[in-house]
Amino acid sequence: MHQAVSDAGVGEFDGDEFGGGRCTLYLYGPDAEKLFIAIEPVLKSSSAAVGGYVIKRFGAATDPNAKEVRVSWQTGLTSH
Repeated sequence: MHQAVSDAGVGEFDGDEFGGGRCTLYLYGPDAEKLFIAIEPVLKSSSAAVGGYVIKRFGAATDPNAKEVRVSWQTGLTSH
């Protein structure tokens, strides 16, 4: 993940959190779409990501009004 983000020059991988049968990856960059495009192949090729989802956040992490879009792996659908 770190390499994909670094190679694309779209942001940074800030770490992960494991627990309760879940894994959360923290990535930050100026453009959520470009960041997602960089990591999507890595996620889709990982058996650990099956059934997971991504939340693309358009705005600062501290902005409670930032738009969020959830992309689910199982359905391939996005929701706002």
